[in-house]
Amino acid sequence: MQQRHVCVIGAGISGLVTAKVLAGDGFDVVVFEKAPTLGGVWAACRTYPGLRTNNPRDTYAFSDHPFPPDVADFPSAAEMRAYLQSYAERFGLLPRIRVGTEVAKVAQDGDRWKVTVRTAGSENILDFDFVVVCNGVFSTPRIPAVEGMERFTGRIVHSASLTDPELVKDQRVLVVGGGKSALDCAAWAAAEGRSCTLVFRQAYWMWPRYLGGVVNVQWLMFSRLTARALRYHRLSRADAWLHGAGAPLLRLVWAGVTRLLRAQAGISGPLVPDAPLPRHLESIGIGTEAYALVRSGRIRPRKSSIRRFPGGTAIELDDGEVLDADVVIFATGFTQAVPFLEESIRRQIEREDGFHLYRFVLAPGVPRLGFIGYNSSTACQLTSEVAAHWLSDRFLGRLRVPSVEDMNREIERVRRWTAEVMPARSRGFFVGPWVVPHLDELMRDMGLPAVRSSNFIAENLLPVWPTRYRTLAEERRRARNRRAGRFYLSAARAAGVVLIVALWWMLH
Repeated sequence: MQQRHVCVIGAGISGLVTAKVLAGDGFDVVVFEKAPTLGGVWAACRTYPGLRTNNPRDTYAFSDHPFPPDVADFPSAAEMRAYLQSYAERFGLLPRIRVGTEVAKVAQDGDRWKVTVRTAGSENILDFDFVVVCNGVFSTPRIPAVEGMERFTGRIVHSASLTDPELVKDQRVLVVGGGKSALDCAAWAAAEGRSCTLVFRQAYWMWPRYLGGVVNVQWLMFSRLTARALRYHRLSRADAWLHGAGAPLLRLVWAGVTRLLRAQAGISGPLVPDAPLPRHLESIGIGTEAYALVRSGRIRPRKSSIRRFPGGTAIELDDGEVLDADVVIFATGFTQAVPFLEESIRRQIEREDGFHLYRFVLAPGVPRLGFIGYNSSTACQLTSEVAAHWLSDRFLGRLRVPSVEDMNREIERVRRWTAEVMPARSRGFFVGPWVVPHLDELMRDMGLPAVRSSNFIAENLLPVWPTRYRTLAEERRRARNRRAGRFYLSAARAAGVVLIVALWWMLH
């Protein structure tokens, strides 16, 4: 059988694991990365000082590539870069990766794709059988337009561009945002700058890295039991009871967890979110170091937003307060964008209310195009890895999906659920803490067991270790062989049976 060629766009976490899975299944894979190095959001050109993972080390690894034992419990950006580099080296991905190469256009050509790529001083058009978009949820930094920005005489940067430690040295710094990256940037600015003000419209819950200062948060935050305490868009009978008749008990549990977080982190004043857990999970993070700097006065929180830049170094807030700053850091997130897709396909996928993808992977009606990493989650490396196996089965013709109409209906159903439980994410996909039920769906689609341990306690109470999924490639191969070994009554076989029966009847 002729080898099929796959274009993977992006060499971050999702792109690397997708390339590894597809290459292992016999595809000829080329990865294009516009940055000068692999790593995606963890590349040196995109990480701010002090950045660490939201996840504990053992829940942020690929299934078959553990972190070295001397890596910190919550790896630094430098440790993540080294880890991803070692993954690419170990599995022979480096020869497949073209860094410094931007994908300018992706256009359909019959049942194939023409991909236009640009490098320094040249442009080429290449042919592929399949395209997988892995530029992720952190592809395009978002800085809101504010009146008078052009009059500001200081510096305005996005947190993703905050790579120079000297930028805030002895400066008056204003950080905009209320999520994890905003708190990280504020903590760094408070330590290195002359002053730091944090301006935010909405506060979010942040988990401590160690509960009670001792227990790693992975034991509470990354288990199947915790996922069951959150209402998913599809519930088993037991979960339906839990979120129905058992809802009062769940509210008590979440109220207790909320009090624990407030007490341990010392959250007070405007940094207290306006609703208890499990609300505001769409921007939950791990790491509470900034709260101590707020209590000491090193970070000044202001629950407001920037109205305008009057001129010079002045910044006017919505409540009328005027501040002065030398540096403004917008930790205001990212937008997902696919400007390289031809317009007709982009209109199908990039709707006004978000990306239109079945299982967060497949565009209905465009079977040879996939998206990996387009669903933000608390375990993006694991959701990307399992989704890559799912997509590979689809490309190989071994995974059945519903009709286009049924896929569209499912996408809309999930979108309505997202808008209900996480209004701030209603425009985009967010798996978030629902990693386990999402993985279960992908596994069942592939005909593989969703339950990964024979021990009930281990399956439900222990963290969802990525190592539970390290045998997926072999499981898929065994499942293929079982399907191939089954007797199939084709039309030709049926006609043969009819002929034999007719001959027997005539002879008797």
